[in-house]
Order: sequence, then structure tokens, then C-alpha cells
Amino acid sequence: MTEKIYKFGKSRLILRFGDITTTFSEVIVSSDDYYLSMGGGVSASILKAGGNEIALDAAKKVPARLGDVIITTAGRLKSLFVFHTITIGKIIGKTEPKTIIRSVTIKSLELLNSLGLNSISFPALGAGAAGFSYEDVAVEMAKIISDYLIKKDAEQEVIIYLFDRYGRMQLSDYIIFFESFARKAPQISKKEIVKKKKIEKYKPNIKNVALETEQEIKAKRLHHLRNLLASLEDQRNRLEEKLIEYLENSGGDDYKKIDIKLKENEKLRLSRLKELKDLSSDGISQKVKSGTKSVFVSSTYKDLIDYRKAVKEQILKRKMVFIGMENFGANPDNYPPASIIIDEVKKADIYIGIFGIRYGYVDQATGLSMTELEYREAKSLNMPMLLYVIKDTANVKVSDIEENNKGREKLKELKEEILVNKVVYKFGTISDLEKQVYADLEKIK
Repeated sequence: MTEKIYKFGKSRLILRFGDITTTFSEVIVSSDDYYLSMGGGVSASILKAGGNEIALDAAKKVPARLGDVIITTAGRLKSLFVFHTITIGKIIGKTEPKTIIRSVTIKSLELLNSLGLNSISFPALGAGAAGFSYEDVAVEMAKIISDYLIKKDAEQEVIIYLFDRYGRMQLSDYIIFFESFARKAPQISKKEIVKKKKIEKYKPNIKNVALETEQEIKAKRLHHLRNLLASLEDQRNRLEEKLIEYLENSGGDDYKKIDIKLKENEKLRLSRLKELKDLSSDGISQKVKSGTKSVFVSSTYKDLIDYRKAVKEQILKRKMVFIGMENFGANPDNYPPASIIIDEVKKADIYIGIFGIRYGYVDQATGLSMTELEYREAKSLNMPMLLYVIKDTANVKVSDIEENNKGREKLKELKEEILVNKVVYKFGTISDLEKQVYADLEKIK
């Protein structure tokens, strides 16, 4: 129980414990100083997650004044915009911090409405500089927002994120918090929605592409390209730092390896920049469809080699063309550049993603595993996707489990993202997987 939902007319107010940078709201709100320096607290977290695009955009709009709300791009975040509320700075006269918080909250809601948007996520404004407790912030902001929503006919979703900063809160702590909130804001608590868990049957992720407009497909592709370019930029910076380090220490072979990876990074960046430019001006290029469908199979190698063989057999049984790492001679020690892998995904009509117990080989030019790159490319291309995740109870070899701590964390994040946003079939054995793949391919044959 880490959140509560309250209904006001057609709109919803949500109090949620979590990381605001993971929100899917169209607008994410930051708490900033006059110069939008984004140097600490929630603003620093937003900058880290969204990338330097936000800071570059913000730099054009300073200095601001206390109580202003400045709009910038949201960079790599899932949101469309960042609303920078200027709440940090010297207060002139008798203006109370509480008044500033109220003012920027209402301004943000009015801006949301004027832009024709209907979802926004706030941090706990005032929990830092204004010195309010999280409980008091929740109550004050909830009262301001609920009063605003009651008067509006439009359907809006407003989330207040309350961050468990020490990561120590247990279920009992959340219960105590919401009970205290109910006592302090009884009129709001009466509006609580009791959620009922919906049990959804497994269905493969087969979209009716005709229902999606060309603009929607284009927007997804643009978002993916910008994210990939941001990842490439971050990785280029890391590679250049290593290169300087090796130069200082007369790196020899290590220097040459990093130099090769930098060139691969540059090649991939330039090709994606060209695609971004073409897409922005010309729209979407349509793939010429042939009678026989091709299926790209994405997975790690070491832990899923036998599963891949079984899936390949089912694809061939369906008279479809198999595309995978086996086609271009890839193995755990000899991976082709990311640009080749991405081009192979583009050639396919259907994507199959199998996610096991390894994050897999990380491409040094992008900083992402091949499996994650393949998934993100297929997703952005709006391809029919069949997704399979191994059960926690499946029998696996200990030696196959991801050993790298960072790899384990990235695998966990990737699986969580897929499980939240896609319909996934969980398999326990090779037989289980191959039967489901064969059945799912029939639905999109």
C-alpha cells in the first residue's frame, strides 16, 4: 500500500511513495532556484534521469523570479515537459513559503490546462526549503489541488510523489502515514477510491497498427531515437574519459580497443541523427511486405541457447523466416556492432523477446546490452511483439546467472519495465515456451 487515490468529479488525485522520475505523467514538476541550476534534491534527480537537454533548455530562460513556473523539454524522461517551479531563493517582504508553494502549485495546474494536457506529477514542494514535514506537505498540497480540481470540468490526473529517501519504510510505515493523513484531511479522505485488482489473461502483444495514426507511430520512433542518441552521448563521454586515462598511462592495446569503440559509437550516432532528421522532415518510411513473414528472436545466449533452438524450430514449422544472432555468426565472444544488430531487427516483421537470467553482452559503443537494444528498437518500430520471461521458479544453472552486479540491476529494471507495460507470458521449461510460441505465431501468421 504505497499509494492512495482520491476522486474529485472527473479528476483523480494520487498520493504515491516512489521516484518521481519514473512517472508517465505528461508533465513533471521540479523545485528550483532563480538560475535553474538543478544542483540538488528532486531537480538534480530529474536532470540526471532526463539528461543535459533539460539544463541546456533551462539556461535560455534564466534568471527567473521567485514564484515563477518555467517550462522546458523533459529530455529522456517519459514526460513531455518539465515545469520548473521557482521555490528556492530569498523571500522579499512578508511572503510566507506556504504562500509561494500554493501559488506555484496553482500556476502549474493552470499551465497544464492551457496546454491542453491532463496529467501532472508534483514532488513534495516545501519539504526541503520551506521546512514542512512530509505529512504536512501532503495535506497542504492535497488541499490546494483538490480545491482546484473540484472547480474544473476537465478530466485530470494529479500525482504527488513522496520519496522514501532512506529506503527504510515498511508496510506498517505507509499505513501509519495514510492514517495520519486521513485524520488531518478528512474531507479529502472521504473521496478515496478503493482499487480492485484486475486479473488479466495472457494475450500476445499484437496491436492493430491500423488503429494507430501515422503521427503516433512517428512520435514513438522519435522518442526512441532521442533516447538512443542520449545513451550514445553518455557512453561517448565515458569512452573518452577512458581514452584520456589510457593516453596518460601509455595504454597500448587498451587504447586501440577504446578508439575502435569510439568510432563505432560515432558511426551509430551519425546514422541515427540522419534517421532523426529524415523522420522529422519526411515522415515514416513503410516497409515493403513480402508473403513470408520473418521473425527476429532476441535473447541472451549462454542461459537460453536450448530455448532459442526450440523457438527457431517453431518458427520454421510455421513456414516463417528465422532471424537471430546465429545468422551473423554471433556468439558470447564475437558480437557484431550494435548498428548491424539494429538493422537486422528492422528487417523483421515480428519480434520475439525471451528474457532469462542474464543481462548479457554490453555493447561498449552504446552502454546497453544487445538484448535491451533489440527490444527498444522493436518497440519503437511498432512491430508485433511476443514477449516471454522466465519464471522465478524455473530450474536454472547457477553458473548461468548474471554475475555482474550492474548487469543484474539492469536486467531487473528491464524486466520490471516490460512486465508493467506489456502483456508477457511467463515460462518455466523449454516445452512450455515452444508450445506457447507456436500458438502465438498462429495468431499473427
